[in-house]
Amino acid sequence: MASRPNKPCRYPNCSALVASGYCEAHAKPVAQARERWRGTPASRGYDADWKTIRIEALRRDKFLCVHCLALNKITPAQDVDHIIPISVDITKRLDLTNLQSLCRSCHRAKTAHEQKAPV
Repeated sequence: MASRPNKPCRYPNCSALVASGYCEAHAKPVAQARERWRGTPASRGYDADWKTIRIEALRRDKFLCVHCLALNKITPAQDVDHIIPISVDITKRLDLTNLQSLCRSCHRAKTAHEQKAPV
């Protein structure tokens, strides 16, 4: 099967051809700018209170991914996820009943699904 033709870099006025996204010269600066705009974890609500409640959620779930456990798979959890996103209800930010321990792949899949869904 033939591969898709390369496209110009997404950076304005750059004509470098890439499979997708940005060329090597622009990928890193664009990512750095995105991170600066995004802010620090503390400014996004992940402060000392969050760190404390995060550990509580992991302990409650025995440091296992609850999604994988539902599928009878034992997978260590690295992330703690808000079941109802804080962008929907900020009052549930530190509510232990709104938190679930997830492995990295389950957390990424859930986040991707939420970002595709209309809000």
